[in-house]
Amino acid sequence: MSNIRVWKISVGGTNNTKLHEKSFKDNVLYIGFNNIEEKNYPYNGEERPRKQENQVALLQHGVSIGDLVVVPRRNLRASFLAKIIGPYQYVEDSEFEVFPRRFEIIPISKFGDFQLNSLETKKWDNTTVSALPYSSLDELYVDFNIEKDKISDVQNEENASENINEYKNILLQSKNLILRGAPGTGKTYLAKEIAKELTGGNEDQIGFVQFHPSYDYTDFVEGLRPVSNGDGAIEFKLQDGIFKQFCQKAKEAQKTGGQDNFDEAWAKLTDAINEKQGQYFFPRSSVPASLNSQGNVKFDSPVATKEKVYLLYKGEDTNLKYETYQNIVLDHMKESYGLCDYVSPTIDTDKKFVFIIDEINRGEISKIFGELFFSIDPGYRGEKGSVSTQYANLHETDEKFYIPENVYIIGTMNDIDRSVDTFDFAMRRRFRFVEVTAESQLYILDKKLDGHEEEAKKRLRNLNAAIKNVQELNSHYHIGPSYFHNLKELDYDFELLWSDYLKPLLEDYLRGSYEEAETLDTLKKAFDLTNNEQTDQQETGDNDADNR
Repeated sequence: MSNIRVWKISVGGTNNTKLHEKSFKDNVLYIGFNNIEEKNYPYNGEERPRKQENQVALLQHGVSIGDLVVVPRRNLRASFLAKIIGPYQYVEDSEFEVFPRRFEIIPISKFGDFQLNSLETKKWDNTTVSALPYSSLDELYVDFNIEKDKISDVQNEENASENINEYKNILLQSKNLILRGAPGTGKTYLAKEIAKELTGGNEDQIGFVQFHPSYDYTDFVEGLRPVSNGDGAIEFKLQDGIFKQFCQKAKEAQKTGGQDNFDEAWAKLTDAINEKQGQYFFPRSSVPASLNSQGNVKFDSPVATKEKVYLLYKGEDTNLKYETYQNIVLDHMKESYGLCDYVSPTIDTDKKFVFIIDEINRGEISKIFGELFFSIDPGYRGEKGSVSTQYANLHETDEKFYIPENVYIIGTMNDIDRSVDTFDFAMRRRFRFVEVTAESQLYILDKKLDGHEEEAKKRLRNLNAAIKNVQELNSHYHIGPSYFHNLKELDYDFELLWSDYLKPLLEDYLRGSYEEAETLDTLKKAFDLTNNEQTDQQETGDNDADNR
């Protein structure tokens, strides 16, 4: 028997098959003892306790991540087998408050009614949780009709989950993360999976952009853009770039509570002004008002902008030009358009936003980030990292820009790409660099190649072992598993994968090197090996030079 332990854990009793099915679908064990106070009970190591407090202690301290669990039915039957993948939890507020104790699981078997013939006992003991005396895992898998390939799939899923969780923790610590590695190692896929894990899968909290040599500050932060003014003429207007927009969204998401209906009242006011076609009169002004091309209220020469009226609404200290007119507009909005008193919201930084920059080193980094070079530093997140942007003189207000504390950045890069510049050292210091190896990402081939996964992995490992031993190359030139996704469109022809995808890439790597043709032939022989033994490698390069 392996070191993995097998537990019987009752979910609502042996007759509650509806709750068993919900547990299976939700990937959660729902466990009772709602009459037992939740506190830290001492655990004495007993694996089949009778006393309820000792059973809770076993759940708290004995059952571990990686253990297997059987959900029992009557008469030594079971609904399913699962693996525990999360720690013990006590959940007070839920619709299943009578089952407050929980474990996160991955089902291994299907859901059904399984007779446990291999179990070395005649009947269930009358407890909620206890160890099961299986003599081997093979017997357990036979009872649940599980093929060994299924066990391997579950293990791969668990390893992938642990891998992503590790990267997530690195990002939480460092704020800025660069995933670097050989082409095709699945860095972009991994970045998206990390972002999903950190945001709970909420796509509204994930941003994405791919840098390229033409990308600049005006695309990323802010810049002047041509817009139509509605009369067929073109004018230039200051617009926020993709990253600044993303940061503004993250700032808004931090706010909870408060009272602010300014946008709604402003829309009602501007609609009314439009209806009057330039003949709208405010109670305290004899000058008719209209809207200018930016949608602000114009009194002949003076202009009351939305941004400045909003500052007055929030009660912020201002030194505004035409403040009298801003106040006329503000008072009118309160009197006629239902503008309520402003109540400042509270700030909550728990809602996390992740911005992914693919191919980050293909752009001119310092030029794109500009003064955000300062704000991006993990030590200067939030208002203490506020900066005036390059177009600050065109802003309606003096408000500075900063990167909120709940924004995290993931970049991806191929550091062997010869067509782009590397990071400058000052910018490099602001990011944490983690290498993504081809071996660590092999799991992305699982369930993708219609039964050809193992052959693909063997060929990939053998080829990369040979590449590492080429004098001009190293592990940074490894072939990533993403290249093998092309097998599906090639009808799983490995020779076509070599000739159309891998060989051209390796020729580019080796161009101008010593004995290029011989080295390529060595790599092809390694790729053709389909067993687990890697090629007998000899370093290829200048080793034989002295013998010539």
